[in-house]
Amino acid sequence: MYWKLSRLGAYLLALALTLTACAGTPAASSQPDGSSAGSGPGQPALPVIAPEPEPEPEPPEPGPVLTQEDVDGALAQVMERYKAAGVTVATVERGQLSQAGAWGWAVKNEREMTPDTKIRIASISKVVVAMCALAMAEDGLLDLDAPLSTYWGAKAVNPYSSSQPTVQDLMTHTSSLKNLDPVRGLSRLRGLLNSRSSWRTMEPGNGGYWAYSNFGVSVLGTTLELAAQQTLDDYLQKRFLEPMDIRASFLGGRLEENEVATLYTTGGIGRTAAAHAGQSVPTEIGGASLYFAGGYTTSAVDMAKLVSVLVNDGVYKEPGYTCAAVSEDAFAITQDGFAETRFLSEASVENMETPRFTVNLADYASFEQCLILRRQEDVLGQDVLYYHTGSAYGVFSLMTYNPETQNGVVVITTGASRNMNEHGMYALCYDLMELLYEKMEGSPV
Repeated sequence: MYWKLSRLGAYLLALALTLTACAGTPAASSQPDGSSAGSGPGQPALPVIAPEPEPEPEPPEPGPVLTQEDVDGALAQVMERYKAAGVTVATVERGQLSQAGAWGWAVKNEREMTPDTKIRIASISKVVVAMCALAMAEDGLLDLDAPLSTYWGAKAVNPYSSSQPTVQDLMTHTSSLKNLDPVRGLSRLRGLLNSRSSWRTMEPGNGGYWAYSNFGVSVLGTTLELAAQQTLDDYLQKRFLEPMDIRASFLGGRLEENEVATLYTTGGIGRTAAAHAGQSVPTEIGGASLYFAGGYTTSAVDMAKLVSVLVNDGVYKEPGYTCAAVSEDAFAITQDGFAETRFLSEASVENMETPRFTVNLADYASFEQCLILRRQEDVLGQDVLYYHTGSAYGVFSLMTYNPETQNGVVVITTGASRNMNEHGMYALCYDLMELLYEKMEGSPV
C-alpha cells in the first residue's frame, strides 16, 4: 500500500510542476548568481517561462441585415402598385447571398412562383457570356484583344475600317457589325461575317457609334466556343455552375418543365414552361448562337450567386459550418467563418467594370459602358451601381450591385407592363430594389 501511495504522490508532484511551468509561473525564485533557489549542486535549474499575452480576438465579420420579413414586406408593398403574373427576387449582402422571396405564379393556378423557379432571364444573359469570356482569357483559351479573324478566318473583317474589331469590342457594342437578326449555325454566322453588307462604315471601338446589338453577342458567344473548342454551355457548367451548385443553362432543354416558369405577357403567354423545357439541346459549336443574347434560364437565387462573384472581386463566398456531437443522437451545427472560392481574378473583374465611354440616350439617363455591364452614379440611393436589364417574351428583369458596399439585388418578373423609368430601368424592379437597398443600409442584426 505504501508503495502505491508513494508512486501516486510522485506522479502528482510531477504533474503539478508541469502545470506550473505551462502556466508561466516560475517554480523557484532566481538568485543573484543566476541559480535557482532550492536547487542543489548538480541539480538542473527549473526554467522560468514568461506568460504569453492573449491575442486580441478578431471582431466578427458583419452579417446580413435583411430578414425574410423585410423581403416579403417589400414585395407586398410594391405589388400594391403594380400588376404581374409572378415576381422573384434575391439579394447579396456584404458579398454573400442573403435573402430571397417570390410573389405570384410560375404557372397560373397550378404552380406558385418561388425564389428557385427557373426563368428565361433575357438580356442579363449577356453578363454571363461576359464572365465566361473573362474566365477563358484567364484560362489561356481566348485573347480579348485579338481580332475576330483570329477565330473566324481571314475573311471575317470589316472592309471599311483600317483597324479590325476585337472580342472586347463585341462586349462594348462597338464591333462595327450591323445589328442583324441573330441566326443559328456556324456556317451561317461565318457567311455573314465574311459579307461586306454585314459591316458598318466606322472604326471598331468608337463609343460615338455605340449600337446595342443582340447579333453581336450571338457572335461573341460563338467566338468563345471557337476559342475553347467546346460549347459555351458546357464550359459554363464546368467553370462556374457545377462548383457553385447552380442549376441553370443557356439551353432550356437541360431543365425540367416542373422547375421552369411560363413566361406571361400582359395579353397572354409569351412561352410556356413545356415549350421552353422542350427545346432541343445542340451539341455542335454555333448550334446555340440564338440563345447567348437572352436565353440564359436561371433562378433569382442562382443569378445572385454569380452577382456575388463580381461583388467580391472574383471570389464566391458562402458560410462554412462546424458540426459537433452534443449527445449520442444529436448534433449542433454552427457557422464557422466562410468558405471562399476564386472564380475570376481581381484584375478580370476590374477589367469588366472599367468604363470605356459614356452612352447618351434621348429618353433615359446616360450611363457608362463597361464590358457588357453598365455603370451609373447616384442611383437607387447608391454612390455607384453596376447593372444590366433584360426584356423578352413578357419577362422584365434587372440585376444591380454596388462593389463598394458589396450589396446587390436580382429581380425577375413575368406578366408585368413595360414601364421604364428615367434611369432606363424597369419601374417594378427598380422600386422593389430601392426598398431593399434602403433596408440593407441599416445596422447588422
